[in-house]
Amino acid sequence: MALFYLPTRIVTGDGSLESLGEVAAPLGERAVLFHGRSAAAAGHLEQAVTSLRRAGVAAEPHLVGGAEPTLAAVQQAIEQLGRCQGTVVIGLGGGSILDLAKAAAGLAPLPGSPREYFAGRPLEGPGLPWIAIPTTSGTGAEVTTNAVLIDERTGAKGSLRSDSWFARAAILDPLLTISMPPSVTAQSGADALCQALESFVSIGAMPVTDALCREALRLLGPNLRRAYEDGQDLAARRAMHYGSLLAGMALTNARLGAVHGIAHPLGGHYGLPHGLICGLLLPYVMEWNLPACAARYAEAGKLMGLLPPEPLEEKEAAAATVAAVRELLQSIGIPQRLSELGLRELNYELVSSESMSSSMKHNPRPMSEHDVANLLQRAL
Repeated sequence: MALFYLPTRIVTGDGSLESLGEVAAPLGERAVLFHGRSAAAAGHLEQAVTSLRRAGVAAEPHLVGGAEPTLAAVQQAIEQLGRCQGTVVIGLGGGSILDLAKAAAGLAPLPGSPREYFAGRPLEGPGLPWIAIPTTSGTGAEVTTNAVLIDERTGAKGSLRSDSWFARAAILDPLLTISMPPSVTAQSGADALCQALESFVSIGAMPVTDALCREALRLLGPNLRRAYEDGQDLAARRAMHYGSLLAGMALTNARLGAVHGIAHPLGGHYGLPHGLICGLLLPYVMEWNLPACAARYAEAGKLMGLLPPEPLEEKEAAAATVAAVRELLQSIGIPQRLSELGLRELNYELVSSESMSSSMKHNPRPMSEHDVANLLQRAL
């Protein structure tokens, strides 16, 4: 039996940020809005605050620093919610901002610290309502139940998740992505592509997620390079934003695979950007998975427009898809080897051990710690 569940209200369209006040008003009278510097610099924060206040919602912006959310940052966000007596939480930014807002909203009403829940304490009840407004096209965090956090003391990276952590609403405004620099477009786009592919071949895939993945791949494949090369290409930006959304809807039900299983400990311990690592690892994991899902990869290559017009045998088409994905990622500046990022050696035992997460369990071809270590050696 397969179950698909997604209670988030989704608002889409150019300029849809203007609807924030209307969306937020039924959820609470005092909003704490977590954002990064780029959202403020691009004018998105001012738009959001204006929309909220116009609808009678008090808005308290809170600047979030740091590349990825730590347990300490979540604790600070919870304290900010308490000081402001916030009744609704808003995340305006990339995946890290959304994960921080999601975790703060989920944990604020609960006893105990984020560190206790990260260590395994069960989540004991619903959190505050929250609204997601992504300004990048990559993580799909606006429609997922998990928040990826880092223990700043140990470097361990993991997820807290609960079905009660779905955003009450997600506002997908492609205009917010125009200001993304090429490097962010590349890394977030590589993450979105990876999530669509991993969900498509996951052992948890089902007819509903298959449909979402097929459309996500159709949107992402031809438009990732276009958005990277010309950030003002609004048609490409729309395709990337909605493709990322669909991939997020798929992954929260089908789950992911070995790329994300390995990327979390690798990124956490070595301070590497998540999307960059996902893009680097994706071709290596696809090669590993070929014996288990050649038909799916062959279909994905066609959907993404990456295969030649002449017909190929299934195994040839699958192998050609892997090669084409590698070439696509190279063309947007994703490196092929970890050594290109300054890494000269890895703690293979540590990364391999921590890779055996829930994501790894859904990979179509089983992978042991020894297999992970071998893959990392090839990728180094």
